[in-house]
Amino acid sequence: MKSPLLPALLAALLLTSFASRAPAAETPLIADKPQSRIEYAVTATMDSFTGKLISYTLDLSSDPATPAKITRAELRFRFADLRSDNAKRDQQMRDWQSTEQFPEALFTLTTLEPAATPGRFTARGQFIFHGMTRDLVFPVSISSSEDGLHVIDGEARIDTRDFGLPIIRKFGLLKVDPVVVVKLHLQARPAPAK
Repeated sequence: MKSPLLPALLAALLLTSFASRAPAAETPLIADKPQSRIEYAVTATMDSFTGKLISYTLDLSSDPATPAKITRAELRFRFADLRSDNAKRDQQMRDWQSTEQFPEALFTLTTLEPAATPGRFTARGQFIFHGMTRDLVFPVSISSSEDGLHVIDGEARIDTRDFGLPIIRKFGLLKVDPVVVVKLHLQARPAPAK
């Protein structure tokens, strides 16, 4: 007659084996905002300009076994926090984008695919903008140092027409390019242990 303890012992051994193979927990990262920047560039017939994002929240984690591998990235910001050097133009851009109705934007990373060059990746994610969700794909470079510093640089091109926004035209001749170029430089370090 079989002992009833044998199946329980085998189950415990299997669980222990699978648990030992489970991936290690992610390492949360904290952005060093004074050393980081998120900027945007708008091209227009007569009044091209650049601006920056003055406030945002970033939920970022890396793989402890491969620190340069970002496992989670979520960037959330309010359109009221996009600033150029012209308050009147900023207000016009907020009116165009319907900021009161759609105050926030959110980018969530879904995959990070290695490129042929070490340290280079293709970031793929979902971008919620002007009440619509679209795929966003762009190149990034990621490096990490032994002291835990992560440096992430990337450039995304966002076509505002994909989000239901009209091309801005003035006087029939002046036009704002609907493609906005977003450049990011992020520095982050592991969150302090609790």
